[in-house]
Amino acid sequence: MSDTKNIVVFGATGLQGTALINALTKYNTSTSTRFNVFAFSRSPSAPSSTRLASLPGVEVVEVAKDYMDDPTKAFEASGLAKGEVDGVFSVQGYVSEAAELKQGKTIIDVAKEWGVKHFIYSSVDLGDLDDTKVPVFEVKRQIENHLKSSGLDYTILRPAQFMDNLLPTSPFMFKISRTILLRHTFINHPERKHQLISSADIGKFAALAFSQPSEWRGKTVSLAGDQLTTDEIESVYKEVLGKEVELTYWPLARFVKIVSPLGPMARFFDDHGGKVDVQQIKNDLPEVEDLRAFLQRYKASHQ
Repeated sequence: MSDTKNIVVFGATGLQGTALINALTKYNTSTSTRFNVFAFSRSPSAPSSTRLASLPGVEVVEVAKDYMDDPTKAFEASGLAKGEVDGVFSVQGYVSEAAELKQGKTIIDVAKEWGVKHFIYSSVDLGDLDDTKVPVFEVKRQIENHLKSSGLDYTILRPAQFMDNLLPTSPFMFKISRTILLRHTFINHPERKHQLISSADIGKFAALAFSQPSEWRGKTVSLAGDQLTTDEIESVYKEVLGKEVELTYWPLARFVKIVSPLGPMARFFDDHGGKVDVQQIKNDLPEVEDLRAFLQRYKASHQ
């Protein structure tokens, strides 16, 4: 019997999916393939997909644009039969709350039908609250609960805020979000700290869970590699990159805060803050990046 595991990845070309695939392929060598990775992509010829296809043990699988809504077709496109899927990684993109809930639950249901042996869902840190009052967070809790009741062996990862969203190369929408987070979040509690994690480390934790399933099954783990005040974030950023964090005009950010999920998120961070045990995370993955290390890695790759 082969020891190679078949892992299918929903959201493969996004930050988290790509990070997981990068981490999984580190386990593969020129003489041994520990993970066969099936990366679902709507655009297999896009640079993000062709780069994944160049990694050892990775097959980019072309899927329909609505594959998150109809995951059966995605599983079929992988060429894997029922019972042959060892692991699924599921993360949803930026869609409506109703669409995210439907997609998240449907992928779980189809994975159950397909006999998946280990299901990893990437959620969000909920701050140890029973109700965060943040609708986009509570949708993820509903998906978590659906997974827990599905009968599948599972691991749930709950990442804190993404370090990646601070980068000047991130999409404009994140310039708006970081303007809110750095300037207009800690209104009542300016002493609070933002808890942060890099997408690369989310991928490493997911890969670790797939490589050690008996130790990770049934676990729900919140993830953060650093915790810093707003001033500390901006100070580290300037020290490493030599410039200020790129922000946008407050009137635009204020409007977005009012009409988007970023408003409830900001209130959640101000009222409660993250509750990730950062030191425990560092014990589990000693190489987890703090913000300085993350920015130094980014700088080195863009010189």
